[in-house]
Amino acid sequence: MVGDPTAQAPALCAPVLDEKGADMKSMSESLYELAARIKQLEDSATAIGEKNRASLRTRRGELEDAFDREVKEVESAATQATADAQNWWVDTKGSIERQVAAMRADFEQRKTEHRKERAQRLAEIAEDDAAAAVALAAYCLNAAEWAVVDAALARAEADELTAAP
Repeated sequence: MVGDPTAQAPALCAPVLDEKGADMKSMSESLYELAARIKQLEDSATAIGEKNRASLRTRRGELEDAFDREVKEVESAATQATADAQNWWVDTKGSIERQVAAMRADFEQRKTEHRKERAQRLAEIAEDDAAAAVALAAYCLNAAEWAVVDAALARAEADELTAAP
């Protein structure tokens, strides 16, 4: 336990959580400190009623000291929170940058694969066009040869018919 509630002046708003948000005090300790604060408030109210200026001045000094401690604790917690937030941001930013770099590398790989696939398709199309041109050329040669043979046969028949009486 904390001790005699009248023996010390606890902080006005003592934090129950540490920097990481973990529970530092049990519920009974927090309630005990709250009871001590209520006792001090009652003592202050009694001193006001009795017009005990010395007691009130002492209590005011205790409260001012408690305010000063609270300010320092809050500033310390804020500094730590700022540092934690900056560290979190650096870690988060680094993680995002690594993910973006990985995505860019994957994109470049897909783009390279796409170029290879496109080049393959274009080569296959060109080969198909060349095969079609060769087939057309062969057809044209066959047609030309057929025309030459047909012309020769026609000439031979015409010569034969012309030579006959």
